[in-house]
Amino acid sequence: MKRVLIIVGIFILGSLLGIPMWVFRGFSGAGAEIRDGEPTVRILNTQTGKIMNLSLEKYLVGVVAAEMPAEFEPEALKAQAVAARTYTVKRMFEFGAKPSDLHKGAEICTDPTHCQAWCDDEELKRRWGRLKYYIYIEKISKAVNFTKGQVITYNKTIIEPVYHGSCGGRGTENSEDVWSVAIPYLRSVDCVNEYKVTEQVYTLEIKEPSLLKVLKAVGLESTPALAENKSLVLPTKRSPRGRLQEVTILGRRVSGTVLRQTLGLTSTLVKWEASGGKIRFQSIGKGHAVGLCQYGANGMALAGLDCNAIISHYYTGVQIQKLKY
Repeated sequence: MKRVLIIVGIFILGSLLGIPMWVFRGFSGAGAEIRDGEPTVRILNTQTGKIMNLSLEKYLVGVVAAEMPAEFEPEALKAQAVAARTYTVKRMFEFGAKPSDLHKGAEICTDPTHCQAWCDDEELKRRWGRLKYYIYIEKISKAVNFTKGQVITYNKTIIEPVYHGSCGGRGTENSEDVWSVAIPYLRSVDCVNEYKVTEQVYTLEIKEPSLLKVLKAVGLESTPALAENKSLVLPTKRSPRGRLQEVTILGRRVSGTVLRQTLGLTSTLVKWEASGGKIRFQSIGKGHAVGLCQYGANGMALAGLDCNAIISHYYTGVQIQKLKY
């Protein structure tokens, strides 16, 4: 009875606020039951340690909700859905993938540092609030359903559709400039329409003794070269787009990614300056900057471009094909 009263109350509140009733009709949620005919995904929930069995398309609703802001344009959400589906299918046993050593009983996990983020209905209600939950989940469900079965291929082979939050307006990177492996569809492209690009800035100010403590905690001990350089951090090599590929820390050369991860910076598009015993780091953008730029996708959608145009821009020479199920 309490559940019924809550639903009735939502409908009444929606009417008072002028929210169309289609928002509440046909809702399925992020963790709905498996449908006949759809592939089943085995997902390790890294928070509970349990393996979930969800239909592919319903699983993707929870992925898109977790990976991309729900207020983004529908065409950007569709592009994210296709990328997330491609990522998932490439790892499904049903489509020939082999188990991962990190979760052998599952095809994919909910840890975004290893696979993809995923949220269930209760987490989304906490994140968005109950009223916005019904609006946003319907919007995301439509994006997933509109692209049902669509995956990205290159020469008829499913791609590795990596994506990131924001390239900071500088454009994306070639795969080999980040991971030392050249992949033909992961080419550097411009990102001139990135959404809210001026807001994608993160600043960290840290005292030199504190920085030394952090660096030593991850095994970066000082070397004699430090006395010669008279600087804790020196840039060594940058990509053509200006991202840090190699840096000298305490006289040791490490990758820009190590610096980013060690200090919790948002990207390797980073600069710094030392003054008064402190170092002020500033990183622009979010993520590795390879493949689909999510904020760039939303900018393209706002400019009137559709899902296919967004995907074709960020993944060079690819095709969109539809799975049969």
